[in-house]
Amino acid sequence: MATLRKAFALCTIAVLVSIAPVNLGWGQTQTLTAFYTAPVVSMAPMWIAKEAGFFKKQGLDVRLVFIASGPLGTTAILSGEVDVGVIGGFAPIRAIAGGAKNLVMIGQTKNRMTGAIVGKKEIATVQDLKGKRLGIDRIGSNPDMFSQSALSRFQIDPLKDLNYIQLGTIGQGVPALKAGTVDAITTSTPHDLFAQRLGFKVILDITAMKIPFAATVLLSARNTVERKQPELIKFTRAYAEAMHYFLTNREGTNQIVAKYTKVEDREINAYAIESESHAVERTLQVDPKGIELILGLISKSMPQAASAKPEDFYDPRFFTDLRDSGFLKKLWGEK
Repeated sequence: MATLRKAFALCTIAVLVSIAPVNLGWGQTQTLTAFYTAPVVSMAPMWIAKEAGFFKKQGLDVRLVFIASGPLGTTAILSGEVDVGVIGGFAPIRAIAGGAKNLVMIGQTKNRMTGAIVGKKEIATVQDLKGKRLGIDRIGSNPDMFSQSALSRFQIDPLKDLNYIQLGTIGQGVPALKAGTVDAITTSTPHDLFAQRLGFKVILDITAMKIPFAATVLLSARNTVERKQPELIKFTRAYAEAMHYFLTNREGTNQIVAKYTKVEDREINAYAIESESHAVERTLQVDPKGIELILGLISKSMPQAASAKPEDFYDPRFFTDLRDSGFLKKLWGEK
């Protein structure tokens, strides 16, 4: 009998030892460094996940940093300085097409273009933009991509048919309009509202065109994904819950947006939140069509982009987990 008790005890110890690493891996707090590249509402779920405690709920200690541009964000990922971030899709797609194969998108948070071309009242139609001065922040930015894609549907090439002016940052668009140094700007919320308050008009509502676009994505590195898959699964679950909060808790979202954008006008923040809510990808699933559009635009200057396959740019395991685990159904109360 003593021998049996001893054998049972040894078996129990063996089982406990075998499961201990799993329990420790998922039970204790794990760390990640995450980033965002602009103080704009489309990146608000990252702030919400931090401020509303969704990262902590998943057992993550996330250090959140601001990196002021897409190219700098991709560089930080490649160097290993950060683990994951929310970023405009253009910079990483261009980098991957150019050979930075370690970069990988693990989710998509905004699935189409949002914004508008606003300008002087005398510009009656889109065709009247020809020959005019159109301001964007910089070549390669989302406003640049929006201008090229939206205007191409009217047989207008901004680089050939317009006086295309780089202003530096999106915040310099409205002051440039007011000063008369440009005739129109391509911008996003809430800057389009700022312009309308000053008497300028919407010439083209790009949001209403519903153009598929990898506007904002979650970016990591393939070697980070392999090393930190459990942490990134938790990260995407926290992010998905933050998306739910963004779409269902306007009061809380408004407060968090005000903190990070430094915009205290509640009406402006509410307008921006409402506008962005129409383009949110609540499943975090990457849309290949949005990648294809960017590849088509950059193929003019990067021929290899024309033959690139969208599926080589993302890893589906994380948004697949959200779906197959039942996490999204439970989150949204679906049966």
